[in-house]
Amino acid sequence: MNAPLIVEYSAIPPTPWKNGRGVTRNLFDDATDAGVWTWRVSIAEITGTQPYSPYPGVRRGQVALGPGAVDLRIDGRGLVLDPEGIVVFDGEAEVTASPREAGFLDLNVMARRDTWESDVRCVDDPGVTEAGDGIVILVALGDTALVDGRSLARLDSVMLGASASASASASASADVRGRFAVARIAARRHPLH
Repeated sequence: MNAPLIVEYSAIPPTPWKNGRGVTRNLFDDATDAGVWTWRVSIAEITGTQPYSPYPGVRRGQVALGPGAVDLRIDGRGLVLDPEGIVVFDGEAEVTASPREAGFLDLNVMARRDTWESDVRCVDDPGVTEAGDGIVILVALGDTALVDGRSLARLDSVMLGASASASASASASADVRGRFAVARIAARRHPLH
C-alpha cells in the first residue's frame, strides 16, 4: 500500500496569482505539463485589499487561515470571514478581499463544476480517513497534527487517493489526529453539459 503524499508548507515556493496581485503556494492539483488543471488546492497570502482572479466554470471554497479575519465583497455583498470560516462561491464572481491583519492566509479549494464535486470543512481528530472514489486533501491547522503517526507542522498537507494527473498516487486511507481543513474532491457522477 502506498503511503500518504505529504507536503511540507515551508518547502513550497510562492508563485504569482493569475492577476499578478498576490502569491499562492500550490499544495496539490491535477495540472498537466502545460499548467492546465481541473482541480487545485492552494494557500494564498493576501496583502492589503486585493481583487481575486476570475476562474470561469470553477467552484471555489475558501477557508480563512488568519491571522485575524478578512473582509470579503462577493458580487457586491459584504461578508466577514473569521479564522476557519468557510465560504463557497463561483469562479465568475467579482471578489475583493481586505485582511484585517498582516500575513493573512487562506486555503483555496478550486474545482471545475462540470467535472468535479468539492467540499471543504474544518474537523477535529478525523480518525481513519478514507478517500473512497475521490481525493482527500488534509491541511494541518495546528502544530499537534499527526498522520499515521508522523508529526505535521501547521499548514503541512496530505493527499489521500489517486491524483487525476496519474503522475502520483497515494494511500487510500490514513489515521489522522489533530485539527484539519479537509477538502474532498470527487468526479461528478452526472457531468454538467
